[in-house]
Amino acid sequence: MSWDGESLAFLSFMSEAVQAIGESPEPEHATRLFCEAAVPRLADAAAVYLDGGAQHRVDPGGRLPPQWAGDGSRAPELVDERLIVVPLRAYGRPVGSAVLARARERSPFAEADLLAARQLGVPAALTVFHGRLHRRQLETVETLQRGIRPGSPPELPGLEISFRYQPAAERVGGDWFDVIPLPGSRVALVVGDVMGHGLAAATVMGQLRTAVQTLASLDLPAEQVLHSLDEMAQRLAAQTLTTCVYCVYDPVLRRCTIASAGHLPPVLVGADGKAELLAPPRCPPIGLGCTPFETMEIAADDDSMLVLYTDGLVEERGTDIGQSVDTLCRKLSTGAPMEALCDGVLPATRADDVTLLAIRFKGIPSGDVAQWLVEPQPMTPGRVRRLVRRTLTMWGLEAMIPAAQLLASELVTNAVRQTSRPITIRLMRTDVLLCEVSDDDHRMPIMREPGALDEDGRGLYVVSQLADRWGTSRVAGGKTVWFSLPIPDGRPR
Repeated sequence: MSWDGESLAFLSFMSEAVQAIGESPEPEHATRLFCEAAVPRLADAAAVYLDGGAQHRVDPGGRLPPQWAGDGSRAPELVDERLIVVPLRAYGRPVGSAVLARARERSPFAEADLLAARQLGVPAALTVFHGRLHRRQLETVETLQRGIRPGSPPELPGLEISFRYQPAAERVGGDWFDVIPLPGSRVALVVGDVMGHGLAAATVMGQLRTAVQTLASLDLPAEQVLHSLDEMAQRLAAQTLTTCVYCVYDPVLRRCTIASAGHLPPVLVGADGKAELLAPPRCPPIGLGCTPFETMEIAADDDSMLVLYTDGLVEERGTDIGQSVDTLCRKLSTGAPMEALCDGVLPATRADDVTLLAIRFKGIPSGDVAQWLVEPQPMTPGRVRRLVRRTLTMWGLEAMIPAAQLLASELVTNAVRQTSRPITIRLMRTDVLLCEVSDDDHRMPIMREPGALDEDGRGLYVVSQLADRWGTSRVAGGKTVWFSLPIPDGRPR
């Protein structure tokens, strides 16, 4: 079979056009190339319709309809010999339609023109399909990352919180922070950094962050939290290292326990504004396995500030990181308000994620805390009711006495039944009235709605109905059951 020059030129044109459309980086580019290849070589007007509208069109004479109902589900066809409809299908799925039109001065379309239009439509359909798939994947990733991105921490008694979280890219990376309430108004403070960037680091970060929250809810010692996190990290992501600092602040005792796994040292800014670089025991990063972790304890004086951060805050190309940390300490020693300090230490440009968590220790005054150790005896609930009445009267909260007495005695009654050792009761006045009852029995109570003839099992049900909030927590040596009640407006904190 011999080919004339015109046929060879057309084959070369088709080959180049198909390749260019197939190599398009996005659907918009592919549909434009399709129309430009079709006009004027095959048609006088062309358009690609996606989702019921024209994605791109070349129509100098206005020969094409502005909308096209074709969805790519039907076979290629000629309409009145001057209009070609080409379905765009990829992997058996319709993605749209292409329409080509010829003027009356030009010869009608032939079967060869229909075949050429269909060949141009194949790479265009594939590009549209993969572009949509990529867009859906990006939307999924963005939804995932929005879900795992650290949000604003809760407002808690005994401390003020300021934070800065700036991913290096538009999407979340491997940095995270958390502020986690613990029993007894204590607070866990966490800052971590997963090695790497992008979705892989963000996914590991989300898993580890969830693990830390779970471990913190068990009220484990700080070193045990890091040890358990190290074991989990090895199962979650082999060959991935994570640095993490985990602190527990007790606003009643005004003490802070710090455990660090290969993380940069925290900075303590005293009430006088002087910054001091802390030196927790040096421990390797999380993910190496079989690593013992140790802690240090510091005095958390009122109005002092603890600053936790990731390396993105202090890393600077060509500068020793130790010098950068010293510079951070100097910037934190200006005596400026906490928000201004946080703004002042952020880098002008960043190549890595930046996370900063600053905590101003405020403490809970001892006059707002009452604590008793009582024996598990039948008369103990009555004694606790008297202690609650006396304390709330002293605090000027007489209106809260009936509800607080009832709920406290219900929790104490349950504890008396379950333990033979002394029970700890603590009342705390912050923005709410908090009551905690702790015993050495590890079995967590289960609330159930009692029947009309049941003689017991009503305690937790009553608490759940009357308390603003209530819960149970595992603590070292047993458990704590607690409830809180709102303090009436106008009453002192």
